[in-house]
Amino acid sequence: MINSLQKHAEEQKKLKISLVMVLALMVWGLVFNELTTSNIVELDAGSYIISGLIGIVTIYVSRLQSRPSTTSHPLGYSGFVPILNLMRSFMIILICLKAIGESIGSIASGPSEPEHGIVFLYAGVTLILNGIAYYYIHKSAVETGSQILRVDAIEWKIDIFYNVCIMLSFSVAYLLTRFGYTAAANYVDPVFCILLSIGMSISLIQMFAENIRKLSLRSIDEPIQKDIIARFHQQIPHIKAFTPNFTAIDLSGILVVEVQLYLNDKAKWSHDLLEEWETEGRTILGEINPNHHLIFSLR
Repeated sequence: MINSLQKHAEEQKKLKISLVMVLALMVWGLVFNELTTSNIVELDAGSYIISGLIGIVTIYVSRLQSRPSTTSHPLGYSGFVPILNLMRSFMIILICLKAIGESIGSIASGPSEPEHGIVFLYAGVTLILNGIAYYYIHKSAVETGSQILRVDAIEWKIDIFYNVCIMLSFSVAYLLTRFGYTAAANYVDPVFCILLSIGMSISLIQMFAENIRKLSLRSIDEPIQKDIIARFHQQIPHIKAFTPNFTAIDLSGILVVEVQLYLNDKAKWSHDLLEEWETEGRTILGEINPNHHLIFSLR
C-alpha cells in the first residue's frame, strides 16, 4: 500500500500524462473542426478544450491535496476536488447547450452534406487514443485509490462511448447516402449531435448533483461513529474520566470529529496530556479515513 506522499506524486504524474493526451486530442479536434462542418466534431473538440483547461487546474489541486492543513485551511484541501468537478461539469454542459442550439439552427436552415471520410478518420483515431488513455488512467486509479484519477478515468470512458456514437451516426449517414437517401443523410449529423448533447448533459447533471452532495455537511453512519467512540475508549482509556462527548460529521469527504471533554476535580488534566491524546486520536482517525480533522474542546 503506497503512502500519502507517494500517492500524490503518482497522481500528479498520471494527471500530467492525461493532460498531454487531452491537449493532443484538443489540437486534433480543432484541426478537423476546420476541415468539416460536422456539429458532432465541433461538440467533441469543444469538450476537449474544456477538459484541457480543467486538466491544468486539476494538477494544481492535486498538489494542494498533498499539503498539510493550515490556519486558513484547517480541514486541508480535499474539498477542492468536488468544486473542481462542479466547474468541469458546468462548463461542458454549456458546450452541450451551444451544440444543441447550433444543431437546431442547422436543421432549420438545411444541413450540409456530411464528409464521411474525414469524420471516420477523426473518430477512429480519437477512439484509439481514448481507449489507451482510459486503460492507463483507470489502472492507475485502482492502484492509488485516487478520487481525482477515478473521475478522470470515467471521463475517458465517456469519451469512448461518444466516439463510438459518432462512428455509428456517420455509418448510418453513409448507408443512407449509398441507398439514395441523401437528403435524410444530411440530417443525421445535427440530430445525433442533439441526442449526444442531451445524453452528455444528463450524465454531467448527475455528476453535478453528486458533487453538490459531497460539498454538503452530513452526519456519518452510526456504525462508523460507534467504531470511533469504541476505538478512543479502548486506545485512550483515561479519556473516560472526562466524560467525552463525540460529534462526527462528513464535510466534503473529510471526517471531522469533535471531542468535548468535561473538566472535573477527579480528572487530572494537562496540556501535555492533551497533545498526547491528539496524536493518538489522529492515528485512530487516519485508520478510518486518511482525510480527517480532530478537534478537542474543554468544558
